[in-house]
This record gives sequence, C-alpha cells and structure tokens, in this order.
Amino acid sequence: MKARTIKGLFLSILFLWGHSLSAFVHQRTPSGQKSKWPDGTTVTLHVKGDNSSAIASSTIVSIASSVSSEWNEADAPNITIVNDTSSPRDGQSDLFFSNNSNYFASTSVLAVTETVFNEANGKIIESDIIIKDSVLYSAAVGTEPYIGDLISHEVGHLLGLDHGTLPFASMFYKLVKGQGTPSFDDTLGLSRLYNPNISGVGIISGSIAGSSNLTPVFGAEVDLISAKSGRVIASVLSESNGSFEFRGIPLDDIYYIFVKPTKVLSTTATYYQTARTDFCTGFASYKGGFFETCNSGRRGHPQGIPLNSSQREVNIGVVSIKCDLKVPIDYFSGRAGGEFVLSDADRAGDSFVGFFSEADILSGEEDTIKIDLSHIDASSGDLYLDLSLLSQDFQSKVAYELEVTSPLFSVTYGETIDTDLNPNLNMKGKIPLDSFTPSNNIFEIKVKPIEFNTFLLGSNFPTTGAYFPDFSTIGDERYFYQFIFFIGKGSGLEYSVNQTYDYRDFRGNAQCMDGEKTYSVRSTPTVSNITSSSKKASSEAGAIACGTIAMVDDSDDDQGPGPMTSLVLGLFMAQAFFFMRRSRFLSF
Repeated sequence: MKARTIKGLFLSILFLWGHSLSAFVHQRTPSGQKSKWPDGTTVTLHVKGDNSSAIASSTIVSIASSVSSEWNEADAPNITIVNDTSSPRDGQSDLFFSNNSNYFASTSVLAVTETVFNEANGKIIESDIIIKDSVLYSAAVGTEPYIGDLISHEVGHLLGLDHGTLPFASMFYKLVKGQGTPSFDDTLGLSRLYNPNISGVGIISGSIAGSSNLTPVFGAEVDLISAKSGRVIASVLSESNGSFEFRGIPLDDIYYIFVKPTKVLSTTATYYQTARTDFCTGFASYKGGFFETCNSGRRGHPQGIPLNSSQREVNIGVVSIKCDLKVPIDYFSGRAGGEFVLSDADRAGDSFVGFFSEADILSGEEDTIKIDLSHIDASSGDLYLDLSLLSQDFQSKVAYELEVTSPLFSVTYGETIDTDLNPNLNMKGKIPLDSFTPSNNIFEIKVKPIEFNTFLLGSNFPTTGAYFPDFSTIGDERYFYQFIFFIGKGSGLEYSVNQTYDYRDFRGNAQCMDGEKTYSVRSTPTVSNITSSSKKASSEAGAIACGTIAMVDDSDDDQGPGPMTSLVLGLFMAQAFFFMRRSRFLSF
C-alpha cells in the first residue's frame, strides 16, 4: 500500500447495478480548483492484473487497454497501459487488486481511486486505481459486474471527472451496463477541462436564477437536449454565480435546455455540498422545467437554440428555475377526439411538453397531434419528418407508444434496445416525405401512455431499475414528455436540420422569473455536520455507493514552493444482494 496521510474528508455517493441521466462534472479541490493533469502529459498506468475472480491477468491488462483506448479518443491526456507484475509504488500510477483493510475497512467498498494533486492549482501528480479483490467480477461485456465498466468509471476519475447523473455515461453515479464506453457527455467534460478553446464547435452559455431579483442558483443540474439525436447528450452543474456553459458541442443542430434540482449532491465534491433547492412557495423544492421564452403564446414550447456555422455561440441569458410544469395553452385539444395542431406555414418543426395524470393513464387517455407538411416542397426527394419523444431521460416513469399515420402508411414506435443491450424508452422516427403528392405529407400522431407496471409485464427487462436506476432518489413523479419534430435533409453524415420553427428569442427569462423564495448560496471549501449516515440508502438490491476522500500530502514537489497536495479517493461501496444486505456508509 502507498502511504498517505489523511487530513480531510469529503463524501460523494454512487449507486450501482441499476440502469438507466449525465452530468459531466469536474473534480474540485476543496478550494474549488478543477483537478487535471498538466498540459502535454501522457499518463502511464501500471496494471497489475492478478485477481481472485479467475480472470487471467493478461485479460485484465487487455480490458484496461481497451477501456483506456476509448478514453484516449477524447481530447485529454493519453493513457498508456503497462503490464507490470512488480509491487505498487509511489511515483507512478498503478492499477491493482487488493483486500487491504486500509483501503477496504468497510465490506462495502469495491474500488478506490487515489489522485494526488497540487491544492494550489489542481494539477494532478499521480493517480492509482485499487479494486477490491474479494468480489467476483466478470470479463464479459454486458454482464454485471463487468470489470471493464468499473475500470472505465475509475479511469474517468483518474482523468479529473466527478460523478454525473446521465445514464449510460461512464461517470453516471451508478454502475450500469455500457460504462466501458465513454459517452459524449464524458468526452465533452474532458474537452471542457483540457481544451476549453477548441475551435469549430458550438458554445451555449447562460445563468440559472430564481425570483424577480435574479438571484443566482448554485448547483442546479442543466441538461442539454439535441434535436438530431433526440436525447439528453450532456449535463453540467451551475456555478456559484449561476453560470453554466456547454463548450465543444456539434454545430448544425437545435438544442433545448432542461433545468432540475440536484438530488445527488452526496456523489459530488465538497465544493457543491452547499447547493440548495427549497426556492418555491412554502420553501418547496423547485421542479425540473424547460427553458422557454416569456412569450405567453409559446407557453409549453421549449426554446430551441440553433447552432450552425454562422451562429456558433449563443448566450441565452438568465434561465429561470421552475416551480411547476408548463404545457401549451391549446395542448389539451388533442384529447377526447380532438387534435393538437403543431404545424403551419411558419412551423415546419417545433417542440412541446406533454403531460398525463395517473388517472389519464389508467383510463386510456392519449394525445392526438396533427402535423400538416403539405406546404413543404419535397420534390428533392431527400426530405424527412424527424420525430423524437423523450421521457426516460427525464426519469419520468411511464412508457409510451407513438403511432404515426399518413394517407400512405401507419407505423408504431416503442421500446428499443441500445448497443449496450440496455432498454431505451425514448423514441426516434425518420419518415420520408412524399416528393410527388403533397397531401400525403399530412400526419396524425398518437401518443399513448402505458402504466409502467403493466408495461413491465411484457418487457424483456422486468425490473424498474433496468429503466430508472435509483428512482426513489432521482426520479420525477410527474408523467411528462418532450416532443420534437423538424424537417431533415440528406442521409448519413450529410443528414442535417433543413426546416424548423424560427427560434430567435434568446433574451432569457429576466421578465418572467419563477422561484420567488430563491436565496443566495455560495460554494464552500468545507462542509461541517454532514455525515454519510444521514443519507438514505437505496432500497434497490445491488445499490452501490461511491465516496470521495480528500487527503493531503504536505511534502514539497516540483509544482512550486511549499504546495499542499491533496489525495482524492473514489470509493465504490456495494449493497449487492449476493454478498451483503445493507450499505455501510462513510462518515466524517
């Protein structure tokens, strides 16, 4: 074991072995500095693959190499894997298996990532990954617990990323299938950390606030939704002044913003621990809500933010938190035999928010949407109606069917399986427009909610956790969805947004703020009277928690005179049904 002197502790919680949203969050020193390797560094990770899971040492090295090569695709320091059978030692970064009680005093700790960094500037000096040896891991992709998913998550810590809440991302705070391959959210986080001035990409920025005083909101989770992908592709936490920024996102797309309260602060660095959410009437927590303009006629229509070669950077100004969910004024005309009309000469694309009550779902209510594109010149033969319905990414626990009908055909969309064999409830459709007969380009779309427990009975994934991990902590009890449509053109890499609503209003919400009880909160380098024992353990079998421990090495180094160096431990703590029943949490 490498000797370290513990000087302080900060805690984060990671729940694993459940599936389903992403915040790329950067590791912070207690003073708020972002932790990163010096520019130009190549990280050599010495892998000692001997383990008790009957996985060949060479296989561990091979998996570590494969995982690292995935991370090396990001704009960050390259990781070189060395097969090393010698003992771990100071002065180099090691990955090894151990049951040493100094690392694993609790039976619930699965893995530890120690990162030594300079407290003054956050520069990483050394990082070690220690994996608990007494747990039975798998070497097969798609199984649980797959050792590659675990190593990938820890490599993210090694490079400077903290936990997020986007499912399928390597840094999601639960261990889920597919974490062996970093998501766009993960790589965007590294790009923001190591190459913030990258050219040829897009930037969306703004600030989160509440009340008419425009009081900044610290630690709000800001999700970025891509119209082209029909998914939440990235998420960040707002700074102490409320600011947020997505830098390095692709052009030729339309983006939407969803802001929600942070529900898993315990999974992130001490820097964020003072964030609060009790800003609505009666000091109730604010709710997840979409950024939309103050134009009352656009109520319930999220504000699109187009990025392209002529508009690469957009500051959308102040974005208000929400105390309730808004739907369009005429939305409910799509119930009880009516139609919600979504198209006219000015709207060859748009987005809106739909909502069902529990009673609506049980009684079989559905939404009927009409999209009339007969005015579109489709004679080029390469235009499409592009449809997306998002619900799972918002942790809204309801399943849907999407039925699209035109004079020529009828097609139904539902659950799909992604490349990592995870279930996907978000829906995406791409329907060619008739280039000869305009009247064939009139579409009726039915959105049919399915009560989730009923849906599970016919699903290939019979547990809620497969779709919504740790729902009791981060789930949204409202049954809502976002619907997006636009006219796409071309195919493959040449596929682009051709026509949509003319989104122009980026003035923000300064004139229509919500969250009247918002008060100012500052980040702080230390938090007192917070213990992990006060955190409620997940009731899901197989929940795993991850803590981060700040440690200080008072020795000098080559970063400058008398630096204070900190050591960060990413701890995986398990509540797996096959080897324990209750989580044991770290405490201060």
